[in-house]
Amino acid sequence: MLQLRLFFLLLFCLATIPTIAQVQEVHGTVRDAETREKLPFVSIAANQGETGTTTNLEGQFRLRHTKPITSLRFSYVGYMPQLLQPDSTGKVDVYLQPSAAQLQEVIVRAGVNPAHRIIELATRNRERNRPENIPAYTYRTYNKFILTATDPRNLNLSDTTFIVEAKDSAYFRMRKILEKQHLFLMESVTNFAYLKPNRTQETIVATRVSGLQQPSFGIVAAEARDFSVYADMPIFFGKNYLSPLSPGSTRKYDFILQETVVSGRDSVFIISFAPLKGRNFNGLKGLLYINSDGWAVQNIIAESASDAKSGIKLQQQFSKVQGRWFPTELDVEITIPQIEMKGHQPYGRIRTYITNINLSPGLKKSDFGAIALSQSPLANKQPEYIWQQYRSDSLDSFERRTYTVIDSVGKAQNLDRSIRIMEYLLTKKLPIGPISLDLNRLLHLSDFEGVRLGIGAHTNERLLDWLSVGGYWGYGFKDDEQKYGADAIFTLHKPTNLQLQAAFWEDVLEPGGRRLPFRQTRLFSDFRQPLLPYLDYTTHQHVSLSGRMGRYLQLHTQLQQEERRPTLFATDDQPQAIYSITEVKAGLRFAYGEQLMQLFNQTMATPGKYPVLWLQYTRGLDGVLDGNYSYNKYDLRVEGNLLHRTFGKSKFTLAAGLVTGDVPFVNLYNGYGSYSGEYEVYSGEGFETMAPYEFFSDKFTALFLQQDLGKRLLRTKFFKPDVVLVTNIGYGDLKQELPEFIVPQVKTMEKGFFESGLMLNNVISSAFSGIGVGVFYRYGPYELPKHKDNLKFKLTATIAF
Repeated sequence: MLQLRLFFLLLFCLATIPTIAQVQEVHGTVRDAETREKLPFVSIAANQGETGTTTNLEGQFRLRHTKPITSLRFSYVGYMPQLLQPDSTGKVDVYLQPSAAQLQEVIVRAGVNPAHRIIELATRNRERNRPENIPAYTYRTYNKFILTATDPRNLNLSDTTFIVEAKDSAYFRMRKILEKQHLFLMESVTNFAYLKPNRTQETIVATRVSGLQQPSFGIVAAEARDFSVYADMPIFFGKNYLSPLSPGSTRKYDFILQETVVSGRDSVFIISFAPLKGRNFNGLKGLLYINSDGWAVQNIIAESASDAKSGIKLQQQFSKVQGRWFPTELDVEITIPQIEMKGHQPYGRIRTYITNINLSPGLKKSDFGAIALSQSPLANKQPEYIWQQYRSDSLDSFERRTYTVIDSVGKAQNLDRSIRIMEYLLTKKLPIGPISLDLNRLLHLSDFEGVRLGIGAHTNERLLDWLSVGGYWGYGFKDDEQKYGADAIFTLHKPTNLQLQAAFWEDVLEPGGRRLPFRQTRLFSDFRQPLLPYLDYTTHQHVSLSGRMGRYLQLHTQLQQEERRPTLFATDDQPQAIYSITEVKAGLRFAYGEQLMQLFNQTMATPGKYPVLWLQYTRGLDGVLDGNYSYNKYDLRVEGNLLHRTFGKSKFTLAAGLVTGDVPFVNLYNGYGSYSGEYEVYSGEGFETMAPYEFFSDKFTALFLQQDLGKRLLRTKFFKPDVVLVTNIGYGDLKQELPEFIVPQVKTMEKGFFESGLMLNNVISSAFSGIGVGVFYRYGPYELPKHKDNLKFKLTATIAF
C-alpha cells in the first residue's frame, strides 16, 4: 500500500513539472548592458510573435499570454536582439548589447521605400487617432522632475592622473554629491479634464518641491502633452516643427524601416526619421513605432534635428484605452550644452504617468471656468500615504536623500522666502510687510526724459486683500521735471477680477498715441516708447471699472479728465497750448482660446492660436468736468499668427482708427513711426523707417506683416540665422483743421506708406537669447529723395521666454 502511494506521488510530481515551467506571465526590466540605463520602448515578442509588448519609460514590462510562454525576443534599434527562455519564476531582467552599426545614413534608394507606405497609412488615419478629436476625457497624472548632472558612475576613470590634473577640488565635491543624490526634485499630481474643441481644466491636487515647505506651484507636463505628432506643425518646446506625419512628409523626411515586430494579429513597424539632406526646414529626428491596429503611433522618440544650442528629447508612449489609442507615459530630457556646473553637465528629466483615464466622462461646458490651471489650497500639505497612493513606483534611495538633504538646506536658508520674492518680482512688486514696492518705477530710459529715477509703492494683501492704495514719484534728468501719481483699486469680485479704480497722476503721454485696454508691452518686443523725442506733460484723473466676462472676454469702462500740454511743435514765439479734455471710454479685449493659469500666487495668461481683438469707443464730452471738445473716436486692433508647413510662421497686426467731430490735435493719430537716428534698434512696433511724428491723421489703417522662415533659407555649419521678411503698409487722411503753425509740419498718408525689410535674427545666440541685424527700405509715394536715406539698418533682439 505504501509503495502505491509513493508511486502516485511520484507520478503527480512528474505530471506537474511541465505545468510549473510553462509560465503564462513574465515581467522584468531591460537595460543597456554597458551603462545600465533603462531602455524604453524595447520590442518584446513572445513565442515567435504570438503576442508581444514594449517596455515603458522605466524599461519595465509585464506580458501575459493565454498560452505558455516558451520564448521571448527582445529587440531595440541600435542594439543586438536577444532571445531568451523564461524560467519558472516569470522574472526576466535583460541587458542588451549596443550594436556596432548605428542608424543608417540617408541614402538614395531605387524603387519604393517600404517605410513610405506605412507612413502614408499613418498620415491618412491621423485624424481618427488624435486625442484632441475625442469628445471628452479625464485623467490623472503623476509628474516627477529631477535635476541632476553627469552621473560620475558613468565617467571613464581609466586615466585617473589626467582627471586629477584637469579637475579641481570643486569638481570632486560635486561628484561626491552626485554619487548620493540629485540636485533638485519635484513631484506633483494633477486631475485633467478636456471637452472638445478647446476647453481644458487642470488642478494640481498634490505638490512637493525639495527645499520648500509651502510651494505655490507644481510641475505639469503641459509642453509634452501639447506636442502632437498628428498635427502639421506641432509645437516642440516653444518652436514649431514640421511633423513626420504631415501631408507630403515623405518628400522632406528620410524614413527607414528599422524593424518589424509581429505581435499576434498586429505588427509594430519601427521607423527612423530625419530631414532629407538638402532640405532646409525646421525638422525633427527620432523613431516612430506605428501599430497596424488603426495605423496609430504607439511610441515616439523625437528631438530637434537642427538646434544644437539646447538638447530636448521627448518620448511618448500610447496604449489602447477603451478602444482608442491614448498617451499613457511621457518623458522629457533637457540638456543645455553651454552650461557647466563645476565640471559636470547638468540635465533635467520630466516623467509623467497618465492613469484613471475616462474617455466618456459626461462633461459639460458649465464644468469649465476661466482658469485652465490652478492649484488646490491643500496641494502642498498632502501626507506621505497620499503620495504612496499616487506614485507609480516608490522613490529610490537617490530621490529620498534628495528630499532629506535639500529640505534641510531649504529650511536653514529660508528658500520659501526667496520663492515668495521671486513671485513678486514676476509681478514687478517687492513686498516689505504690508507694502509692496513697484519695481517698474525705479528706472526708465528714454529720449525725452533721459534717465528717470523714481519710487512707487502699494499696499498688498497682508493689509487688505480687497483694497490696494499706492502712489509713485519720479524725476527725469533730461527734461528736469517731476512726475507723480496716486491710485486706489477696489477688488469687487476676485474670480472675474472685477475692479473699481480711481487714479490721479502728473506725467507724460505720447501725442497722437494709442491707448487700448488690457494691452501690455512685453520684454524684447516693444522698444518704441523709449525713442519718442516729444511727449505731452499731462495732468490726468480717472475712475474705471474693469473685469472678465466669461473665459475670453475682458471689458473696461472709464471716465477721465486730462489737461495736455504738448512739447511737439512748441516754439518760443508761441504761447504754450493747453488742451482740457474729458472722455468716457468703453473697450474690450477678446482672446478666443487663451488659457489662464493660477501659479506663483498670481494669474497668468498663455496665448492661444487664434487672433486677439481689441475694440474701443471714446466719446469726448464738451462742458463736462471742464472738457472743451466733443467728438467720437473708434479704435480697432487685431493680432494673430498663422502656421504653414512650407513657409513657416506668419504674424500680422491690423490697426485702424477713426475720429470725428471737434477733436484736439493731441488726440489725432500719429503715423506710428519708430525710427530714430540715435537708437538703431528694431522697435517691434510701428513703421521702422518713419519718424514718430512725421504723419498725422483722423482716420487710418495700418497692416504689419512678418514672415518667419526660420532657418529655411540660410543653414550652414557656422551661420544659421532665423530669416524674417517684413512688410508694413499704412494709409491715413486728415480732414480736421489744425493750428496754422502746425500745418506746414504735418504730412498725411492718403497715398499710402510702404516699407519692407529683411531681418536675420539670432546671428549670435545662446539657448535663451539672440542678437541679429535687420535692414528696412522705405518706398512708394513717400520715399525720400535720396535713396540712402530710405535705407535703415537696425539691431534685433530675441528672447526664448
